[in-house]
Amino acid sequence: MDAVRLTVEPEGEVVEVPRGTSLFHAARELGIHITSDCGGHGECGKCFVRLRSEPNQPTAVDYRMLAQDRLDTGTRLSCRYLLETDTVVYIPPGKRRQNRFA
Repeated sequence: MDAVRLTVEPEGEVVEVPRGTSLFHAARELGIHITSDCGGHGECGKCFVRLRSEPNQPTAVDYRMLAQDRLDTGTRLSCRYLLETDTVVYIPPGKRRQNRFA
């Protein structure tokens, strides 16, 4: 498996996932369920997170859903962000669903 590491702050938890996995789904491997009304399909814009490592270029969906100042500071939609290299992300408690079945 060609794997990459995702480190989630503030906990510092780490998971290895196959290259190309979305950040949204990789976080779930750690039991972190990022807030999303659309289930990670790039339709609601609620799953944004801030990358601490050098972010990938924004996707067309990022440009449509996020303001330019957010893009400039490394904010991306976790459902559209594909992990290509080892990545560090900050997911604040307010961006996490309290009930993973909701």
